[in-house]
Amino acid sequence: MSLDARDALLSCLAGVDWPFEPLLAMLDLTPGADVLDIGAGDGRLLARLREQGHQGKCVGLDPQPGQSILAGQAEALPFPEASFDAALLVRVLAHLADPAAALAEARRVLRPRGRLIVAAHGPDHLRATWRALGQAEPTATPAANARHLHLPVTVTAEAARALAASYGLSGQASGFPVEDTLHLTVEDETAGGRKR
Repeated sequence: MSLDARDALLSCLAGVDWPFEPLLAMLDLTPGADVLDIGAGDGRLLARLREQGHQGKCVGLDPQPGQSILAGQAEALPFPEASFDAALLVRVLAHLADPAAALAEARRVLRPRGRLIVAAHGPDHLRATWRALGQAEPTATPAANARHLHLPVTVTAEAARALAASYGLSGQASGFPVEDTLHLTVEDETAGGRKR
């Protein structure tokens, strides 16, 4: 199962476009802000932002880009300094060989008072599902200044098997359905180092 298919399944369970719709609601980006989505994949986040009436420039970059997304690496952004008002790294840093370089590049392309926004799955993400499948639970601790997005979901045995397979895991699906949570941690920093 691809990330797109996994997100579609989680969106169905949550009743919203996961994680894009709840994340954009939390961020409250200025409508005219120029936004860079680093690791944009197929561009769904930017498409959702445009659907909401965003008027600023929306640019996506990914090593394996979808339609209307630029090809490029997070560690070497092909933009001059001070090009964007917001740089987003949504579920990206864990997949990079050099996350620190990617963060430095994102800060470099931000305008003064621009926003660096990093989002990742939090430790509560599907915790009850993994427990019911007999899998190890996440142990990561989010930064103290992180904001948290929690969405309740009911996970059936069929959905749990599909989710486990999408992560390359297996397990006996017993005790389902379970009440669970989709969890995203969000760190939001203004250029110059001030946390929002």
